[in-house]
Amino acid sequence: MHEISKDNLLRSWKDISAYLGCDVRTCYRWEKQHGMPVHRAEGGETKSHVFAYKDELDRWFQHTFKSSHSAWLKAQLGRRYLIWAAGATAVVLLAGAFFIVKASRVRRQPADFSIEGPTLIVRDKDRRELWRKDTKMEDLLLEDFYRRNFQVIHKDEANMLPSLVIRDINGDGDTEVLFAPKRVRDQTGEGFIYCYDRKGVELWSFHAGRELVCGGKVFSPDYRIAGFHVHDLNGDGLLETVVESFHAPDWPCQLAVLDASGKMVGEFWNAGYLRDIAYHDIDGDGREELIVCGVNNEYRGGSLIVFDTGKISGSSPQTGEFACEGLGAGSELYYVTVPYLDVSAAMGNPVDGLRYIGITKNNWIRVTTTTDLYYEFGFDLKCVQVSWGHGYIVRHEEMVKAGRIASVLDEAYRDALFKGIRYWNGSEWTAEPARNR
Repeated sequence: MHEISKDNLLRSWKDISAYLGCDVRTCYRWEKQHGMPVHRAEGGETKSHVFAYKDELDRWFQHTFKSSHSAWLKAQLGRRYLIWAAGATAVVLLAGAFFIVKASRVRRQPADFSIEGPTLIVRDKDRRELWRKDTKMEDLLLEDFYRRNFQVIHKDEANMLPSLVIRDINGDGDTEVLFAPKRVRDQTGEGFIYCYDRKGVELWSFHAGRELVCGGKVFSPDYRIAGFHVHDLNGDGLLETVVESFHAPDWPCQLAVLDASGKMVGEFWNAGYLRDIAYHDIDGDGREELIVCGVNNEYRGGSLIVFDTGKISGSSPQTGEFACEGLGAGSELYYVTVPYLDVSAAMGNPVDGLRYIGITKNNWIRVTTTTDLYYEFGFDLKCVQVSWGHGYIVRHEEMVKAGRIASVLDEAYRDALFKGIRYWNGSEWTAEPARNR
């Protein structure tokens, strides 16, 4: 029997590998070849969320390696136990380990970059050049753009998701470079992400978008990557890449999830641009959900979408010219729209989307419209608060003075915004909070 306690529980492959002092791939191999005790939620599927118990791993470890001194010694070293073994074998093992560690320390890894004309130059932490790639794009965006959109989500009005990331994506101990080339003017021909290893060898590439037929109209496979973000979506210690791309110059938007090898493992299509993403466990099951916001062109207002990270497929709920052939129903947990605003109509904006997502300290999902209006939702996606920022107040006053609107920012106005929120339940839109069935 194992002790069921918080201190005894390991909640992911990353936690298990850290406890055993080895990498995630070694854990995979030990489970497959030596029966290492790992448990799975959701009925035990191979890719389900995993957990293990420390005392159970300790007993398995001692039993498994007791018959082979060499295997036992290697495993114990992997668990960071300090072994003082007598004899020449121990000396050779320790000396070999010393030289391996020393050699790994001198492996120069990508850590920084620069852009010179059409060329990406990758550098180490001391700014020494490691390698360079010529994109053949004479109008490649300048280094300042990539510097603003490097590694982390950058909250500005132009582009919030990274276009260049330097991380260990595949868990091999070396640093990879993910790069999405972008042009200054022409938006076509730039819908690619490239993954390079530490030496500059291309490991994989991803081409965003594809030809679609929506409402009888053919949309070409010319897509522009708005940005991407790397995150461990399934707790296996490897990084997935979440990519947002949109048709150039039209509205179909693709949300794609790539595994560490660049294979697309999830894809969702939205009738309108998607702007920001967040990750949070909103249902308390120990696994993060993927939260995305943007706009829905058919309904003209903002859209808030929540996904189970293991089930991303289909498309947004659309009709008529906005319904695309062959995509199927969406797998999202929630699809929520907020209303098109009179201020946006008065300003001549055809849509009014959501551009920012944030999780507040009191566990609300806060989203912001492009006109500076705020909606806050509980984790059950019920809207609990609507408010307007200074920017929205100024825009509203300007439109009132121009005689384009006559509304007043009062409680009646706020109530109308509450009543304009809609939820897709899988078959119809409803004013009551509902999940997609």
